[in-house]
Amino acid sequence: MSAQYRVKAKNWNGKTINEKITANSRNHALDLLNTRELIPLALKEQNIYRSKLQTIAFKILNNIGYRPYSNRHLMIFCQQFATMLKAGISALQCLSILSRQKEISMLQKNIRAAALEVEQGSTLAASMQMQPGGFPAIMINMVEAGETSGTIDLIMEKLADHFEKQHDFTEKIRSATLYPLLIIIVAVAVMLIMIIFVLPQFSQIFNTMGMDMPVYTRFLLQFASLIREYWLLFSGCLAILIVALSCFAKTKKGRRKVDLLRLHMPFFSKLYIQTISARFARTMSTLLASGISLNSALELSDRVVDNSVFSQSIYKLIDALNHGENMSRPMLGDKYFPSLLAEMVRIGEETGALDHTMHRTALFYEKETAYVVDRLSSILEPVLLIVVGLFIGLLVYSILSPMYRVFETI
Repeated sequence: MSAQYRVKAKNWNGKTINEKITANSRNHALDLLNTRELIPLALKEQNIYRSKLQTIAFKILNNIGYRPYSNRHLMIFCQQFATMLKAGISALQCLSILSRQKEISMLQKNIRAAALEVEQGSTLAASMQMQPGGFPAIMINMVEAGETSGTIDLIMEKLADHFEKQHDFTEKIRSATLYPLLIIIVAVAVMLIMIIFVLPQFSQIFNTMGMDMPVYTRFLLQFASLIREYWLLFSGCLAILIVALSCFAKTKKGRRKVDLLRLHMPFFSKLYIQTISARFARTMSTLLASGISLNSALELSDRVVDNSVFSQSIYKLIDALNHGENMSRPMLGDKYFPSLLAEMVRIGEETGALDHTMHRTALFYEKETAYVVDRLSSILEPVLLIVVGLFIGLLVYSILSPMYRVFETI
């Protein structure tokens, strides 16, 4: 039974190396170090329970969508890997070189571990699969197909293009939503500062003069007083509520509720469905063009979509294929698949160029989604400014109104 060992060693250049290796025994681990011409300084077996806990933790994080890396890291990794393979460098040497690249620091640990597995005789796909939370499923399956067909360099180029498109798509949405989000944060901060710190100062002046304040001013002052006195209680309740909702959203029932809400949210449901459709079409196009079977491509696309309700629709497609039917028929009758996507699939099946039609569909939805986000952002900006102005104006008026009464009595 293999185990993980934490190693501290020196090479012949005097450089100290700290890493983990997998070996059947302590002697086997020493032999591995010897074959790499490393001088062991310390060799300690990692706690088996700790290793299992780490694996379980990574699986849980993967299931809730957390990744320690971004599409940009994967894009750079695949681009450089493909370039080096075309230059005649072996996969092991590629991994060794990439493990020292600071630009993909979030992947370095997994690359080093994969390199050790390859050095021990594993295939590149198998070594990637051994890293919990290390590499996405789409990369592992496409690398496996590339190793089988002997086109690993072309596969890496396709993966680089895939992750580049995903990165550009995500950045467009993020850039368009950043400014409205910033306005909301600043507005909330300004209003809280005025309510909690500014208004109470004026209330002392008004109380000293024995003035009756307007109803809305008294309401704001009472609200500010409650926040100042019970802020710890409010913070605790808010934290408990967030944790409770987060835990509920991770359950099967809770996740379905959240995913249904996303698909039926007013104004934003169409945008969300377009985003999912773009991701689905892009993944299907990349996988089919790489020689992955249609069933396997659908199963991998389901992981990329990350919506349990949409996943049920995808499994209906897999079930239809298993019964010898076309994929487009259940898509046309499904309420979550857009009609354009279903029609493009039908055309792709009839022409035998499903990968090409999926590529064109992905481009359409990516452009359409970016356009809708830009348009919503341009609409939201003036609306938010007006709403913020009204709230701040109300706060200023709640201060100035009693002051005008003071001036009238003088």
